[in-house]
Amino acid sequence: MQAVMKSKEEACSTWNRGQPQVIIIGSGHAGVEAALASARLGSPTLLLTQNLDTIAQMSCNPAIGGLAKGHIVREIDALGGAMGINADATGIQFRMLNRTKGPSVRAPRAQCDKKAYQFRMKAVLERTPGLRIRQATVSEILTGPEGRVTGVKTDLGIEFPAGAVVVTSGTFLRGLLHVGAHSQPGGRMADASSSLSDSLRGLGFTV
Repeated sequence: MQAVMKSKEEACSTWNRGQPQVIIIGSGHAGVEAALASARLGSPTLLLTQNLDTIAQMSCNPAIGGLAKGHIVREIDALGGAMGINADATGIQFRMLNRTKGPSVRAPRAQCDKKAYQFRMKAVLERTPGLRIRQATVSEILTGPEGRVTGVKTDLGIEFPAGAVVVTSGTFLRGLLHVGAHSQPGGRMADASSSLSDSLRGLGFTV
């Protein structure tokens, strides 16, 4: 027990020497872009994710584009984001959807190499100045006496202070798996659901 406590204290002490201004929770598409944007703006940023090996992991259909998503990707691209660039670099098929229909419903779509997209995006994050990545499950958002965010706490009890916290847990938040009549908490296959819901509810948010 003493060895565990010592390691926690050392971890907190080491982090406090380079305290971030922004903490991003989650490393899916939204978390990646939020972390990169924060770092580009000059804010020392920490990205916390449950699994370092699934950063920017794509869904079963590894496509970037389409009518709705393609519009968002173009906005991200215009703001200096990485998704479009990464899709260009790891794409294996590019096509224009609805080519035989009117211009208003046409949209570009790229099918990507699922693993290449994931690995390249992780490398982009690791090379970004002012951005650090750590594996941790955030269980609580910490606040001060006036209700302002002061940082986060992990399921191991380690606290990371910060002036702003961005939650991008996505479908992992209150994630529930249904197998027949049986249900249990969970995220994507082999991943756990986010445990932040109780903390958010305690802060007055509807979940």
